[in-house]
Amino acid sequence: MRDIKRILAATDFDADGDAAVDYACNLAERLGAELHLLHVVPKSLFPNRAAGETDRLQAAHQGLGRLPSRMTRSTLMIIRKTCEGAPADEILRYAEENGIDLIALGTHGRNGLAHFVAGSVAEKFIRAAPCPVVIVRQSMTQLQDDPAAGAESNSADESPRPRSLGQVADSNRALELLERAMSARATDVHIDPISSEESKVRFRVDGRLEHYCVLDRSVAGPLLMQLKVLSDLDIARPFEPNEGRVRLPATMADTEVRITTIPVAGGDAVALRLLKHEASPPSLNELGFSSQAMEAVNGMLHHGEGIVLVTGPTGSGKTTTVHAMLRMLDNGTRNLMSIEDPVEYRVPSIRQMSVDVKHGMTMTRGLRTLLRMDPDVVFIGEIRDVEAMEIALRAASSGKYVFSTLHTRDVASTVTALRDLSADNLSLGGNLKGIVSQRLVRRVCRECCGRSELNEPERNRFLAEGIDPPQLLPRPNGCPQCRNTGYKGRIGIFEALRIESQIAEAIQRGTAEDELRRKIRSAGTTSLTADALGKVCDGVTSLEEALSIKWA
Repeated sequence: MRDIKRILAATDFDADGDAAVDYACNLAERLGAELHLLHVVPKSLFPNRAAGETDRLQAAHQGLGRLPSRMTRSTLMIIRKTCEGAPADEILRYAEENGIDLIALGTHGRNGLAHFVAGSVAEKFIRAAPCPVVIVRQSMTQLQDDPAAGAESNSADESPRPRSLGQVADSNRALELLERAMSARATDVHIDPISSEESKVRFRVDGRLEHYCVLDRSVAGPLLMQLKVLSDLDIARPFEPNEGRVRLPATMADTEVRITTIPVAGGDAVALRLLKHEASPPSLNELGFSSQAMEAVNGMLHHGEGIVLVTGPTGSGKTTTVHAMLRMLDNGTRNLMSIEDPVEYRVPSIRQMSVDVKHGMTMTRGLRTLLRMDPDVVFIGEIRDVEAMEIALRAASSGKYVFSTLHTRDVASTVTALRDLSADNLSLGGNLKGIVSQRLVRRVCRECCGRSELNEPERNRFLAEGIDPPQLLPRPNGCPQCRNTGYKGRIGIFEALRIESQIAEAIQRGTAEDELRRKIRSAGTTSLTADALGKVCDGVTSLEEALSIKWA
C-alpha cells in the first residue's frame, strides 16, 4: 500500500461526517500524517449570495474549527478548508491539488454529500480519485445489502468502521470478484502485483492455480483497499503482514472469506481463502475410500478411546474426513465437542468452539477449556505444538476419544512428526488407534473424457505397485463444462492404518520411520500411490494426475 502522508476527511457535520473525521484523525495520529478537513457548500443551495451564503460559509468554517472532537496528539498538523461547488468535484480537486493519499467520507450528509456516495456518481468518483477512498459509517457493525439506503447497525457502542467507496458504487468490485470465484468453484483467490501498473488475479480450482485476469492499477488499488476495509485490517501499518475475515452481506452468509496480505515488491500480495459452510459433512462412503481403507477406518471407530489422526498437506480434505468419522459416532449417546480454526461444518449435535486469537482463544487454551466440559469425543482442529500434543495424549489416556489433524507425508512419517513434538514412544504406542493419510486428486470430466490404450512405460507404472494394468486409460480432453481443463471435482486418495498390536509394539520400541513403513506395507496397508493408481483403473482420474501428486 502507498505511504500515507496526507489524509483528507470531508464532512457535512452530521454524525457520519464526524465519524469520518474521527477515523481520519486517529489514523493521522498513528501515521504521523497531515489531517485535512474539508466542507463543501453546494452552490445550488444559495441562488442569492446576499441571502446568507457568506454567513453559511463562515458558519461552516467555524464548525470545522471545532473538529476533530477527539484528538490525543497536540502536535497533529490540521489544515481546515471550506469552499463552494459540487461536492464530488471539489473533493477531487482538493485531493489532486494537495497531494492527498487517502480520502475519508461519511455515508450521509445534510447537503449534497449524500447524493454522490451512491449510484453512478460514486462510480465516477472512485475512478477519478487520485488515491484510495474509504467511507465511514457511525457504529457500522456489518455490511448492508443496500448501503445507499442508510440502514444502521443495532450496536451503538462499536467504534466507527470504514467502508470503501467501491463498496457503495456500482455492483461492488470486491464482492463481485468473490462471487465470480465461487461460481468457478475456487477455494482461494490470489491478487499479486506484476508491475507498478498491473496486478494479476488467480483462482485455485480443484487444487490448481489458474490465471483469471489482469487488473490495471486504477482498479486494483481501490479493490485492495476495499478488501482491507471490509476485513477491518489495520491500514495504518502498510509494511506488516495482516490477517482478517471479510465481512459479507447476508446473501453470502454460507461462505467465510479469510484474507492475508503481505507487502511485496511492487505493492501488496493478497490471498483470500473461501470456506463454504456446508449444511452437513459428506459420509465416509462419498469420500473415495477403497474397501481396504474403509475396513481400517471402521476398525478405528470401534475403539471408543485413544487418538485417531488424519494427516496430509493443507487443503487435502482432512477436516472433511474427520467430520465424516464424527458423523458415524454421533448416535445421541455421546457428548461431542471440538475446537477448530475455523469451523468449516456447523453440526448442531457437536458443541464447536472456534479459535479466536484476537480475544485470546488459542487452540491450546480452547482444548484445555473443552476438556472441562465432560466430552466423550474431542476433535482438535490441528495439533500445532508440544503443549497441544501433550494435552491430547493425556485426554486419550483418561478414556477420551480424540480426533485431530497433522501435516505429514504418510502414515509412517506421522509417527516421526509426533516424536519430533517430544511424544513418548510408550505413550504413542498405547494411545494411537489409527492414522489416515490423504491427498486429493482431480476427477476426469465425464463430459469430455476419452480413453486409449497404454504404452509400455504406463503399463510398468502399475506393475511396479503390483497392480494389474487396465485395458484402457482415461484421457482428459477439455470442454466448457470443465472450463477446458479436462477435470471437474476431486476425490480422496487414502492410506489408512488401524494400529494393532504388531505396529503398536514397533512404535513403542522406537522403530525408525523406514522400517516402520515396511512393516505397515507387510501388514497389507495400501500406499497412497497404489490407491491413486487404483482410482485410475476405475476410470476416476488420469494417470498423469495420479503421478503429479507428491507421495512419500
